[in-house]
Amino acid sequence: MEYTLILIAHLLGAIIFIGFIFADVIVFPAVKNKFGQEFHDNMIEAIVGRGLKIYPPIVLILMGTGGYMFSKYINSTLGYFSTSMQVLLWVKVFFVLLIVLGVIYTMYCKLTKTEPVGFMHYFHTYALILSILIVIIAKFMFVV
Repeated sequence: MEYTLILIAHLLGAIIFIGFIFADVIVFPAVKNKFGQEFHDNMIEAIVGRGLKIYPPIVLILMGTGGYMFSKYINSTLGYFSTSMQVLLWVKVFFVLLIVLGVIYTMYCKLTKTEPVGFMHYFHTYALILSILIVIIAKFMFVV
């Protein structure tokens, strides 16, 4: 039962995390095209203000619950690369670490009001693609 609750918390956190990124990459540009730059800027300012409060706890929930579930399938007893499921889990963890590093860097830039490096302007697009791959890998892990 404990694992099921952890899994539910992880899935809800992932829905919020991926939903925010999806909205930023797909929905918000459509709003800008329809209602103009000024409305878009005001909307983004309001959303980012709330996002800076919501996003860190969601990332912590995802990391904590993900770490708990990771330890159930990869440990000294079960091995580290013994099964194809474990290999896929490691790939998934690598993608997650890329996203976490990007989130930390983005939050740092926002808090210090510094300009991020050029390719980070597309970070949410990269994070959305990686998130979709993570979800696909999560489903394949139990089939392969």
